[in-house]
Amino acid sequence: MSQASTAQCGCCGRTLDRARVTELGDTPGVFICAGCALWAARRAHGLHVPTLLRTWQQRVRSRRARSMAVSAIPILGSGDLAVTEAFYARLGFEVAGRYAGYLLMHDGPVELHFAQPEDSSDPPGSGSCFVHVRDATAYWKQLRERDADGLSDLRREDYGLLEFQVTDPFGNRVRFGSPAE
Repeated sequence: MSQASTAQCGCCGRTLDRARVTELGDTPGVFICAGCALWAARRAHGLHVPTLLRTWQQRVRSRRARSMAVSAIPILGSGDLAVTEAFYARLGFEVAGRYAGYLLMHDGPVELHFAQPEDSSDPPGSGSCFVHVRDATAYWKQLRERDADGLSDLRREDYGLLEFQVTDPFGNRVRFGSPAE
C-alpha cells in the first residue's frame, strides 16, 4: 500500500487505508479510524453504536457525493522560471513539468504552478497560498539550516497553527503551517 493511500489514526496509531479513516475537521492532517471514533463518542455521549455508525456512514457518503473538487493548485507569477525553479528547489520542491512560460513543481502531493506574464511589460505580480505540513517547526528548522532566502520567523497564531512564510524573488508568499500542540 502506498503511503499516499494510507493514513495513521491519531488515536490508536494504526496505519490504515485512507478509506477506513476520516480527517478531523478542526485539525487538518489528523485522522481517526471508525473504531476509535465510536469508542470516543460512546464514552463522551453514551450513544448507541449502531445508530452512530449509520449516521457517520451516511455523512461520509453524502459529503463524497456532493464534492466535485479534488484539489486546488495555486498558480503564482514568475519573472524568470529558472530563478523560480532554483528558489523552490532549496525548499525541497522538484520539477514536475515545464512548458513555454509555465513551470510545475511538487513536494510529494503538493503542487505549485508558476506562470510568466503573457505580456512582458506586465510585472509577474505577487500571489500567496497556504501549504499544510506535518511539522512546521521541523520544516522551518530545515529551511533555516539550508539558509533559505525569504524565510520569516516561526509564529504561533491565535487560530491554533504554527506558521512561517517564505517570500520568493518575485514577491509570492507561501505560508506553511501545522497544528500547534
